[in-house]
Amino acid sequence: MGESSVTKYEALIAIMDYDSRDVLIKLLQKCNTPVFLFTHGYGTAESVIYEILGYGGPKKAISLSLQTEKMSQYILNQLQQEIDFSKPGTGIACTISLSSISSALSMTIMRAMENLEMGSDEVTASPKEAYHLIVTIVNSGYFEQVMEAAKAAGATGGTFLHAHGFGSKEAIKYLGITIQPEKDLVLILAPQEKRRAIMESITHKVGLNTEGMGICFSLPVNHAIGLEAVLENIDEP
Repeated sequence: MGESSVTKYEALIAIMDYDSRDVLIKLLQKCNTPVFLFTHGYGTAESVIYEILGYGGPKKAISLSLQTEKMSQYILNQLQQEIDFSKPGTGIACTISLSSISSALSMTIMRAMENLEMGSDEVTASPKEAYHLIVTIVNSGYFEQVMEAAKAAGATGGTFLHAHGFGSKEAIKYLGITIQPEKDLVLILAPQEKRRAIMESITHKVGLNTEGMGICFSLPVNHAIGLEAVLENIDEP
């Protein structure tokens, strides 16, 4: 069996202005996406910045869905048709390859794809350079320190959401940390050339040897939309 016949699966992560949540949810439902999680988080800009630029607010709608690569491309294209991503703060969406999935999930996804009428268009707004999604898990209340460190190394923005941490004896033994129940999960989409500097800056400021007790890792991105309108660092008067 040739490599071209192998079905590729992806996770699609969308971070949208909260006012656009219904568009996002309806599109994922229309595609009969078998696995799709939805939550909310917050962007990095101050409220005055949102008022000046005239869009949404700091609250963000966040979704994670699993589907084939072709379905991911279809969803990204449909999002571009429904939402004006040229407006700063509207949102971003990216896809990440999955190395493997269960046979039952694979069968369910393939059935969903068979029932979905898709064109042959390719994603029209892929990044011109390689991007990575940097994920940081830090003690609750240290989100601002994460973003200060990230922006100092070239990041333009990020999104955070609250989470609950669960640790093991191995985490205490080998990492020397206890797992607090409340955590901040920080998502930053960054160019590959800036990834290392951003992660090192975050680790230096809120790493395991600090009160933030943070860890971070990165995932390579296949396709992304909304990057051309990422909110740049803006200093309030």
